[in-house]
Amino acid sequence: RNDSDTESHFSYTSESFHRAPVARFCAPDASSCGTIVVSIKFYHFAKRLAVRVGEVELSLTEGVVVNPYVKLHLLPEYRRGNRQTTRVKRNTTQYVCDEDFLFGVGSREVGARNLSLQVYDYKSNTRHLCIGRVSVPLEEYSFKDEDKPLSLKQHIIPARETQDCFGSLQVALTVTTESIRLAILRAEGLVPVDMHGSIEPYCRVLVYNGSEMVHKKKTCIAVERTFVWQECFTLDLPEKTLLCDVSVTIEVRDALRNTRSTSYLLLGRVILSNSVASGHGLVQWEHACSKRGTTVTEWQPIQP
Repeated sequence: RNDSDTESHFSYTSESFHRAPVARFCAPDASSCGTIVVSIKFYHFAKRLAVRVGEVELSLTEGVVVNPYVKLHLLPEYRRGNRQTTRVKRNTTQYVCDEDFLFGVGSREVGARNLSLQVYDYKSNTRHLCIGRVSVPLEEYSFKDEDKPLSLKQHIIPARETQDCFGSLQVALTVTTESIRLAILRAEGLVPVDMHGSIEPYCRVLVYNGSEMVHKKKTCIAVERTFVWQECFTLDLPEKTLLCDVSVTIEVRDALRNTRSTSYLLLGRVILSNSVASGHGLVQWEHACSKRGTTVTEWQPIQP
């Protein structure tokens, strides 16, 4: 079968989706931040999963207006063809999206896939905030009849504390009275700042003595999806420096964002200090200071 034949046979109309009844409605969840309607149809001969994003209704705090769009991922694979994005709708909390997407997947594999939908708030000059997400395990549904698309109305589960953490960074820290030895090892779960999802991160290390910056270092760019640096810096401290006045800030930045806005480049930061840091950063710093010369390795949450 040639390409023209495939296109003529592999077609679906908006009417076929709109006629589909709502087959399942999730039980109401107190933590829900809205609902989204999704229609799913699988074409066995073309090995394509067709997804239509319908009505999106957000239940947010009164007076809050966002610029929503939806990211679609066909998990577990995370390659480019399995990630797609709807258009951005400006200044609204309720709209009808009506956008269609195609994912290539075999008949034997479709049951093992999970359709993930994430609703984001578009920001023009800073990180796009994740409002919430929906997960649709395809193994729970049968796609034997291609003429009847499956329509689902799902509750949107709020994002993990709505972006209090943008991933984690593994840091090895050694503290003495004369110097600090800092190793940037690897990162996990980094969240891109834009809707396209590509990311090439690097780390910038800033060491302060009080309000004075005494060191500034930078790692190389990590390869996408590995996020491994394994780089070590030995940072000498000025004479008569008190460790209680020293703070180390590790900024995780995206090298792909070549704009003038530094806030757009920044993915997040980790602070190690006795006076400025809190939580995990404070614990690792105090542990390293109490055991002078001993390397303390910890996973640190990357904060906005």
